[in-house]
Amino acid sequence: MAIKILIVFAVLLSALAFYAFVIEPRRLIEKHFLIRKDKSRVLDISEAYDMFQQESDVVIAHLSDLHFSRWFKPRRINKLIRSIMADQPDLIIFTGDLLDDYKKWPVKQTPALIAKLKKLHAPMGKLAVLGNHDYKSDGGYFVKDILESAGFTVLINEDVFGSDERLSLNIAGIADPTTEKSQFYFEDTLAEWQILLLHQPDYVNRVKNLAIYDLVLSGHSHGGQIRLPGYFPKTAGARNYTDSLYLPAKNTLLSVNTGIGTTALPLRFRVPPEIVYYHLSKKEEAFGTSGEPFDFKKLIHEETAEAKEITSPKQSETSDIASNSPVSDSLTTPVDKAPVTSQLGSKIVELAEFPRRYHLRKTAETPKAKCSL
Repeated sequence: MAIKILIVFAVLLSALAFYAFVIEPRRLIEKHFLIRKDKSRVLDISEAYDMFQQESDVVIAHLSDLHFSRWFKPRRINKLIRSIMADQPDLIIFTGDLLDDYKKWPVKQTPALIAKLKKLHAPMGKLAVLGNHDYKSDGGYFVKDILESAGFTVLINEDVFGSDERLSLNIAGIADPTTEKSQFYFEDTLAEWQILLLHQPDYVNRVKNLAIYDLVLSGHSHGGQIRLPGYFPKTAGARNYTDSLYLPAKNTLLSVNTGIGTTALPLRFRVPPEIVYYHLSKKEEAFGTSGEPFDFKKLIHEETAEAKEITSPKQSETSDIASNSPVSDSLTTPVDKAPVTSQLGSKIVELAEFPRRYHLRKTAETPKAKCSL
């Protein structure tokens, strides 16, 4: 009997190990958030994002912590490339840790890595900051060169301004605090959306004028990478903000991306890789106060009415960008389960998925872009 129990236990342990090492690290979860200027409430529209195209003035794709290594090779981002090509965001942002360790990186893989990153396209361009792992073994200049060769503008204590017929953006990037002297203050601008990029989220509390920012994008935490009952490892630099969305200031939204790659051990458990899409809307009114039932049908009716008023499709123009610092000037390119908390520093509870009967994905009328990987 004891032998049978041991066999069952060994089989279960092997199955869990296989899942953690092979299956979950190769998954990719897409999250879509609809964000208005009043950020006390954010809608998780992951299951119905196509319904909100009229309200989305701009869509930003956020990826982080790729950690390319001997274990994680360039071909592993094929799902990521397909996601970007299918959802066609206006702007792509990467918040650091491209390589796990420069010293251990197989340099012969570099051309393949650049080729894969070049397949990530967005009309308003691609921006990046470096993470703490990018500087390991003096790899900062090497990683920066890879990103720039792939078409990214790397912000190291720099900001860029961009606008088109829909809206204007100012995006600032802070150098990683553990490796370079960080600049925690940038001048306010007249842009409609102020966005800050910071690899390690806990340093958000050092930003001197945090209240001017609409959105702060970060990574670093990996969401713990492994989550077991009663076991949730936290990383220095991401102990207070570990995953999902927070309000560190009254109207400043902090998003902590749990990343795509792995570090230390090439496994993930209950923290699958993710890419996050932010659908930004200039509407000032909130979605409703905390605790109120969300009127899904009313919002869909409003969006349908707006769509009917449009007599011609939006023209997608390339943004004209002016840099505020010596960096390249070519940023071209429901029903609620729980109320949302508005306490400063608290995590914003993600809303429930929309009912399945409202679930509309892209159909044959709007086919997904094909890509050759």
